[in-house]
Amino acid sequence: MNLNLYELLNQEKKTAERLMHRAEKEMKRMPGGTLEARLTKGKYPQYVHTSSVNGKRVSKYISKKNLKLARQLAQRDYDRDLMRAAAQLTEALETASNAIREYDLEAIYQKEKSIRRNLITPLIPTDEMFIEQWYEEHHGAQNSLPMTNSYTTIRGETVRSKSEKMIADAYHMAGIPYVYEPSVCLANGHGRRPDFAVLNVRLRKTMYHEHFGMMDDDEYRQHAILKMREYNRSGYRAGEVMLYTFEGEGIPFDQDELDELIRAFLM
Repeated sequence: MNLNLYELLNQEKKTAERLMHRAEKEMKRMPGGTLEARLTKGKYPQYVHTSSVNGKRVSKYISKKNLKLARQLAQRDYDRDLMRAAAQLTEALETASNAIREYDLEAIYQKEKSIRRNLITPLIPTDEMFIEQWYEEHHGAQNSLPMTNSYTTIRGETVRSKSEKMIADAYHMAGIPYVYEPSVCLANGHGRRPDFAVLNVRLRKTMYHEHFGMMDDDEYRQHAILKMREYNRSGYRAGEVMLYTFEGEGIPFDQDELDELIRAFLM
C-alpha cells in the first residue's frame, strides 16, 4: 500500500472535516436572511438584507452604521459554501482512501504463494528488496582520512567518535538502514563525505546526516557553517535531505534530539 499517499489523504480528510464542523458551528451564530451586494454608480458598495417577516420577503438597505450585519451575512454565506464543499471533499477523499486499501498494488506480490513468488520479479519491490538494492547503491567507508580515534558500533563497524557510535547504534536499534561515511557530489563538482546516509524505508527516501562535534571551536564552527551552506546550495537542504546534530564543550551530545529526528524524518 502507498502509505504516504494514504496518510496524506487521511490527513486532508481530517482537515476538511474540522473545517466543515467549524463552519457549521459558526453559521449557527449568524443572523438569518440573505445579503445582496451591489455597486452604486459603479463605485460605492451598497448592501441589502432580505429576510422573511410573517411569510413575506422584506428587503432593507443596510446603513454604514450597521455594516456589522453585512459582514455577518457575508461570513455566513461563505461558511455555508465552505461547509458544503468540505463535505463533498470529505466524501471524495474517503472514496480515494478506500480505493487505495482495496487496490493495494504492493500487496499483490505478497498474496502469491511462496512457491510462485520464487518465479516472479515484482514490478514494485518489497521493502526487503528495496533495502538490499539501496545498500548496493550506497557505499560507506568513502573517507580516506586516517582515524585518530576509533569506536566500534553494535554492527561491528569502526567510527571516528563516541557520538558517531551513538548515532550508528541508534539507527541500528531503530531498524533504520544506514551506511557510514558515504560519498555525495555537490553542484560545484566537489565531493563530500557526510557522516551517514540513511533510508526512510516507508517513503523510500535517502537522507544524509552530518554530526558537528566541536562547535565550541571557532575555526571548526566556521567550517561547519560553510559546509552547511555548500550542502544547501546543492539542494541538500536541512529537513528535506540533510539531518544535523551538534555538540561542543559544555554542550554534550543529545540522544533525545537524535531520537526525535529519527521519529520525525525516518520512521
